[in-house]
This record gives sequence, structure tokens and C-alpha cells, in this order.
Amino acid sequence: MKTRRFKTTDAPAVSRIMKAAFKTFLGDKWNRLDEKYFSPPMFVAQSNTRSVFSEGASYVAVDGDRIIGYVRVTASAGGLGSLEVVGVDPSAFHKGVGKTLMHASEKFWRRKKQRKVHTCVSAHNTRALTFYISNGFVPVGYRQDHFKVGVDEIILDRFL
Repeated sequence: MKTRRFKTTDAPAVSRIMKAAFKTFLGDKWNRLDEKYFSPPMFVAQSNTRSVFSEGASYVAVDGDRIIGYVRVTASAGGLGSLEVVGVDPSAFHKGVGKTLMHASEKFWRRKKQRKVHTCVSAHNTRALTFYISNGFVPVGYRQDHFKVGVDEIILDRFL
């Protein structure tokens, strides 16, 4: 398994993976807005962004020719990075895909001289929460009904 930068041709596979991964914990909270947010054109549009104040990058984890995970990260001019979204193909859960994507993210953040990174995770997504904590993130806050009614988010930070 290895990581590489996201290519626009990866969008359909990434869309499929992210939908499957998020449906594992969102269940009946999944809706039409999620379908749009995780559509191939959205991944293309968000893949590699750059402005005066921040820069983003997207990576895929691949096993041979098969994409099995995705992560999008940002770095800011002020040194605060973000893990925007990460997902692993459910058939590859517990096989080190998340750790591989985290390693690519850390390289990006260090190259961009970030001092701290942040993310959030749905409070009931214990698999992801455990993953973040095992990778050095610390819960620092809580957002009730943040992205969806009935889905609370835990805010996590990590100093690099």
C-alpha cells in the first residue's frame, strides 16, 4: 500500500469509498445533501486548493491499482493545519490505510511548517475517534448538532 496525490480521474472511486465509509456511521442520517457533497465533481473541485492564506492537498491510498482511502488536508499561513476529511473503503478497515493516509498528511503539514492541526469527528463514530486519539489528537471541544441535527462533533487538536 502507498499514497499519492489525488488525480481528477480518481474522483469516481473516491466518491464511492467516501459514501460507503460515511454511511457506516451516519446510517439513517445520510441524506441527499451528503450525496451531493460526496459526488465526484465535489472531490475534483476541492482536491488541491490554494489562496493567499492557505493551501490544500488531497491524497489517495492505493493497493496495487485499487484506491482504498482518501484524505484532504490544509495548511494555513499562520501555521494551523486541518484534516478536512478522511475515509477508508470499509473492506479495508483495520488494515493500516488510515495510518498510511495520516503519514502523508503529516509530511504535508511539516513541509508547510504547521505548528498545530485540528479536525472533528462525529461523537458516535468511535472507530474514527479511537483512530485520531491513537494518532496524537486530543479532544478539546464539543459541537452539538454541528453538521446535522442529532449528530454531535468532537473537536480534536494535535501539536506537531
